[in-house]
Amino acid sequence: MSDVAALYLSELRERLRGTRQLGDRTLAQLPDDAWHTVLSPDGNSAAVIVQHLAGNLRSRWGGLRGGYREGVEGETPGRDRDAEFEDAHLSAAELIARWDDGWQVFLDALNHLRPEDLTRTLTIRGEAHTVLGAVERAALHASGHVYQIVLLVKTLRGAEFQTLSIPRGGSAAYNAQMLRRA
Repeated sequence: MSDVAALYLSELRERLRGTRQLGDRTLAQLPDDAWHTVLSPDGNSAAVIVQHLAGNLRSRWGGLRGGYREGVEGETPGRDRDAEFEDAHLSAAELIARWDDGWQVFLDALNHLRPEDLTRTLTIRGEAHTVLGAVERAALHASGHVYQIVLLVKTLRGAEFQTLSIPRGGSAAYNAQMLRRA
C-alpha cells in the first residue's frame, strides 16, 4: 500500500503543479482591465474566482503546511467564504499575489504529506474525511476553478487567446512529433 500511496502523492503533486501552471499561463493573458469582467449578471470574474480559490486553499491546507497533524480543522475560523465571492476590486498584482500564496500553501502541504497520512482523518467544517478524500476534493475543486478561468479568459480574449495545448488542426503533427521522440 505504501508504494501505491507514495506513487499517488507523487503523481498528484505533478498534476497539480501542471494545473497551477495552466492557470498561471491563462491569467498571464488577461489584461489588467479585464480581471473584474463577468460574462453574465450572476457570473464570477477572474478576480472573484482567484479570491475564492486562494481563500479556500489557504483555509483548507494552511494547517498542514508542515505535515499532517491530528485534529487540524480544514476550515480556518477566520475565513469569510462569502466575502470571497464579493469583488474586492484588487489590482491584478494583488490578485496574482493571492493566487500564488494560495497555491503555495496547498503545494507545501502536499509536499509534506507522507503515504501513511492518506488514511488519517481531516475534518472540514467538522465533517470527517480521510486525507486522501480531502486531497481529491481539493484537487477537483482547484481544477474546476482553473478551467473556469480558462473559459473566461478565452472568451474575453477571443482570437487573441494563445492556446495552451495542442492547437486546432495540430493533433497529427503533435502525435508524429511525440512518436519521433519515443
